[in-house]
Formats: sequence, C-alpha cells, structure tokens
Amino acid sequence: MLDPFDIHLYLVSHTDTWFFEDHEEHAADNINEMLHLINHYRDESDSLEQLEEAVRKTLYDWIEEPALLDLEFEEMDDYVKSVLKVVREQEEDWNE
Repeated sequence: MLDPFDIHLYLVSHTDTWFFEDHEEHAADNINEMLHLINHYRDESDSLEQLEEAVRKTLYDWIEEPALLDLEFEEMDDYVKSVLKVVREQEEDWNE
C-alpha cells in the first residue's frame, strides 16, 4: 500500500514563481507538471520521506536553474525519473 502523500500540498502558483520574470505562469505550470510526475512514478517502496525529498530536490533545482523552464514534457519526465532514482539509491545507501 502506498504511503499517504498529497502532492497538492506542494503545488505552486504564478505568485510563487515571481523570480521567473514575465514567465511566472509557464514556470508554475511546468513545476506543477513535474510534481505531478513524482506522484505518478511513485511506487509502494517509496517512503513519505523519499517523496518529500524528491519534491524538495525538484523545487530547489528549479530555483537554482532557470533554464529548466525550457524543458519539454519528455525532458521533464526523464528528469523526474532521474530524481526518483537518486532518492531511492540514497535511501539504499543509508540502509546499508
């Protein structure tokens, strides 16, 4: 059974993406798409902490790298898969 995880708690609005001057709505839409992808690709082995870490990493990367605004859907999809892979591997390393 999947841990309770509400992606809606993390979604952003255009007012949250003010630093993407003149592109706030597009940035918010893309960030939210990536957050929904995290929820889509989660599996039963993912803990709440892992999912929250994936969200944190995604949001941090967006703030640090405005070029992510230009990602196409397939690139966002690949990015989210790679974030989840890193978070899952990190958890495995900690458990060893």
